[in-house]
Amino acid sequence: MTYILVTTDGSELGHLALPHARALADALHAQLTVLSVVLDDTMLVGEFAYIPPVSGPDEAARVQATREDLAARLPGAVVRVDLARGRHTIRAILDAAAELRPDLIVMGTHGRSGLGRALLGSVAEGVAHHATAPVLLVREGQPVTRWAAPGALGGPGGRPSGPVA
Repeated sequence: MTYILVTTDGSELGHLALPHARALADALHAQLTVLSVVLDDTMLVGEFAYIPPVSGPDEAARVQATREDLAARLPGAVVRVDLARGRHTIRAILDAAAELRPDLIVMGTHGRSGLGRALLGSVAEGVAHHATAPVLLVREGQPVTRWAAPGALGGPGGRPSGPVA
């Protein structure tokens, strides 16, 4: 595995996947790209129509602020900030993944189930069902694993040696 794509929606819950992806990329010496999809001010007028967004200083400022925040959170990672441009977040992530062709996609998940998922949908679920790469989902409260390549120092047989303190 040489290329990992991690996504975040900019929320603290969305950022949960970042240290997990960093730990895995570091252990595998893989390239790491962090992707954030910034929602635009597109107004949907129906299922298949929308009013195109108007780019402006507010939009550029949001993109720049997101880029700077992610660069600070994941030093050394490639930072990519895409505007949704009227697309659903799932479609924007899938489009970026199709272009970038990662070996693995890492995402945080809100872990909604039942009615909450039915009403709000799940970006993580949508990406997991349609991505061409495997998807690793990280839930709140999962400790970051200290990964080790097979044969490397760590746990027995090169297994992960447990959570990072």
